[in-house]
Amino acid sequence: MSLSELSDLSGVSRAYVFRIETESGANPSLDVLTRIAGSLDMTVAELLGKPALRLDPDQIDVPPSLKAFADEAGLTSRELETLASIRWRAGESPRSTQRWRFIWQSLKTSRSLDEERR
Repeated sequence: MSLSELSDLSGVSRAYVFRIETESGANPSLDVLTRIAGSLDMTVAELLGKPALRLDPDQIDVPPSLKAFADEAGLTSRELETLASIRWRAGESPRSTQRWRFIWQSLKTSRSLDEERR
């Protein structure tokens, strides 16, 4: 991937991407690292050469209500993993597709608020 393509995908200026790549003293924010890593389809840990914590899809407990919501909403496996990886206090895990929809919409709204600030 070229510098220009990475810049376009991540929303980080070409000059700043170049600076991060070439200057040892560059100190990008977590937001910038997250955008660059996401554009490269990797975690920030992988981008920094650290071990990544990966969710093993075979070890995910997906409640029936979440499976039903995922089918209804046409979620990708990655989106399903995101919702399934949420840790709930005892007894507070969603039990209805309506609650999963609310949680999913809340996450998407939260993400769009961050994108508006860019």
